[in-house]
Amino acid sequence: MSSFTFNNQRKDFIQIEKGWKRPAWAPLKRNFLSVPGYPGARLLNTQTDIRVLSIPVGIIVPDESNLETLKEEVADWLITEQPVELIFDVEPNRTYLAVVDEGFDPDEFVTLGKGILKFICPMPYKLGSVQGKIMAIENGDLKASFRNNGSVESNPIIDITVGAMSPFLDVWNGDDYFRLGYPTGIQNKVVKKEDMVIKDEMNTLTPWTKATGKIGNYTCTGDMEVINNAYFKTNLYGDGTGWHGPIYTRDIPTGPLIDFRADMRVKLFSSYMNQVGKVVLMFLAQDGSVISELNMNDDYASHIMTKANAVIGGTKTLVDTTGFYADTFNDFRGHYSIARRGTEWSVYFAKADGLNGVDGTSLVERWNDVAKENPATSKSIAKVAIAFLQYGALSTPMDMWIEDLKVWKLYSVNVDETPYIFDVGDKIQIDTERSLVTINGTNAIALKDIFSSFPVVKRGQNEIIVRPANVGIAELTYRERFR
Repeated sequence: MSSFTFNNQRKDFIQIEKGWKRPAWAPLKRNFLSVPGYPGARLLNTQTDIRVLSIPVGIIVPDESNLETLKEEVADWLITEQPVELIFDVEPNRTYLAVVDEGFDPDEFVTLGKGILKFICPMPYKLGSVQGKIMAIENGDLKASFRNNGSVESNPIIDITVGAMSPFLDVWNGDDYFRLGYPTGIQNKVVKKEDMVIKDEMNTLTPWTKATGKIGNYTCTGDMEVINNAYFKTNLYGDGTGWHGPIYTRDIPTGPLIDFRADMRVKLFSSYMNQVGKVVLMFLAQDGSVISELNMNDDYASHIMTKANAVIGGTKTLVDTTGFYADTFNDFRGHYSIARRGTEWSVYFAKADGLNGVDGTSLVERWNDVAKENPATSKSIAKVAIAFLQYGALSTPMDMWIEDLKVWKLYSVNVDETPYIFDVGDKIQIDTERSLVTINGTNAIALKDIFSSFPVVKRGQNEIIVRPANVGIAELTYRERFR
């Protein structure tokens, strides 16, 4: 007797009964239009319905097994929130994406020792193994030529590591194209919209200076350290009554900035209810006053509740929230960003909990201080400050990291100029299945040409071309689909 693997787990005590046959293909629905005076009907289209797999199974209960524990084990295995991989022993080279029907009763299933498992596949096609194609220059084009042996088209993911700035990105497959930005003519002026002035991968403390005294409302105590040549963490918080901890600063190397943006990747995990702490990013004026502050914090000594906070000039609060729910930002691993363009401020917080590590849970807030009522709007930023803070002697979160910091100088772009839309080192991902394009994990759908379509891997021969050819390293991954 054979069995199956579901959600990357296989239970040897569950066997498929003999005689069961899988449907040869996903169910089809033909839609016809009857026309008076026309014999028969016209075929309008063909739809592929969901695939339902009703599997007769039996349970061989292990000796001395506790039935109640076994029921819990089966329920934990089979009941999932989203479709997961289902692979049958008799067809190991094909994968289904399935969920168990809501009528599944683990109590009855285990007690009787047999039953029908009904798996539902919202995406009805069977999948082959993951195929990867590294694009290479051929006849002046950056492309990949290959054959899709599946019986239907597939939705690829294209990852690009940028090696050269460009005002556009194209992906072509025959006459079909996907586009970000827009190509420029030979007489068009292409300009930078920004210059990166700080790119800190947090592998050395050398450019940073340990602050003393107070910065804003925070007391400077303790020390930071570099862990695994990859991120900053607290080595010592020091003593204090209010918010205190190690605060380090560094100058803006190109001099003070008016228009700027910045992004910092952090981690803040509270493991116990009594832990409190903050991971802070601040920008300082020449006189040391705080122009802006972003932080993720847990300042509840009786609960695990992580909040996003953004304040301009110490007086204007743009964000102070746990998100949609009290636990939305808990176990935060992601990034936050701030930008000032003229009198307009914008802030962005995002957890890297989306598929493939892109931004998922997020919020954005904007404020235009048109009248420049807040003095911070008119001040140039001269320094950047980072901090890990605790409150008094209260316990601090087990994990607080800073793993990346970038700061850009922003430029004005005139109406007759075209800006570059990505920079060297950026990571671009085009995910056709989710109709999502990201740059460094952040949604970039606003850059997409509305007349273009997300790329697909067609049935049969494909020649997928990425332009411009010098854009960088491009890799395409997909899975063949079969009816």
